[in-house]
Amino acid sequence: MSWQKVLVNRRCALTGESHETATAALRSSVSALPTAQLARHRALVTKQQVPSPFNLDPEVSLTVRTAVLPDAIARPQIDLEAGLMEAITRAVHHLHTHPEASLTRPAEVIRSVTPLPDRLQLHVHPVAVAPLLYETLPFAFQETVSGIEGLRIRSHRRSTELFLVDAPDARVELVGVGRAARCAAEAYQAVRNRDTDSGVSLADVTPDRLSREETLSLESSGRAFGPVGLASGLLRRIGVLCQTLWIQTWPTGCTHFNVEWPGDTPRRPQVGLAPADPVFGIRGATIGTAPDLTFPNTHLGCSHGDPCATQHLRFRFTDLPSEDSSSHTALAGFKAGARPAWDAWRETFGDSSGEA
Repeated sequence: MSWQKVLVNRRCALTGESHETATAALRSSVSALPTAQLARHRALVTKQQVPSPFNLDPEVSLTVRTAVLPDAIARPQIDLEAGLMEAITRAVHHLHTHPEASLTRPAEVIRSVTPLPDRLQLHVHPVAVAPLLYETLPFAFQETVSGIEGLRIRSHRRSTELFLVDAPDARVELVGVGRAARCAAEAYQAVRNRDTDSGVSLADVTPDRLSREETLSLESSGRAFGPVGLASGLLRRIGVLCQTLWIQTWPTGCTHFNVEWPGDTPRRPQVGLAPADPVFGIRGATIGTAPDLTFPNTHLGCSHGDPCATQHLRFRFTDLPSEDSSSHTALAGFKAGARPAWDAWRETFGDSSGEA
């Protein structure tokens, strides 16, 4: 196999992109690299395995890594992507309340990603658009702000752009999310917000600036919790977890980011190898598995000016829930409570749920 095909295959394994998309992205970026520089790293590119411990090879230049799979560089972009990674976990809870959902069926939020140097493109599963937007758009309730502070929406004909109003160069594009999906998401959100009896959508109140509530929230706890660089890096490589039923993520302090999924597919070593790839992996991360992960006692944002230098990405899988477990009993109650919101979503989206 040629080294060009190896590049495409290894990028696709991490991003979930089609071979055509990955080939087009790599063709333009890799061709701009100096021939001597790329040749020096060709042996690493064609390696089939990464030795343990899972640490990135420091000799692979940042130029090469940026060419084959760019990471976010600007802190606002990193924070935005970290906030989205956290929202994905919360969106999974919504998907479990869908009328046709089951704890033993996939609850997929992101189908694939296309990492770009200045932004990120997400391909979101159609049914997950409403939960994802619900969990990302800022909402104030009793002096507490949920969602991502400063997040606003720009609507395009065939896509939806999420950006930070206080740092508009930080942006994420939801590819294929057009008017039908946005209207259905608004209907879903309206019913969910109605159930809280009070509260306000901050993007509607102050569309062109930070609200007072957002400003206070940013000053007190920051925009995203934990090791934001790891969360952003994992989102740009979310395809490595595409075989899971669903994922749950949480930070421990500002140095550890934990990922958990039910069932033994994929296996932890298989997942750990890909983000530790010497060329495509997450720069500056130590990656491994842990049998006993603990939740943090408090959620505190990282107070350092830059993402922490020492960051640990940890994976584990848990037992599948049984069909007669207490979780299924509790889920039935949650599904009943969420039915009006999903009905509003379905009525608005109509029979076009196969298209975002």
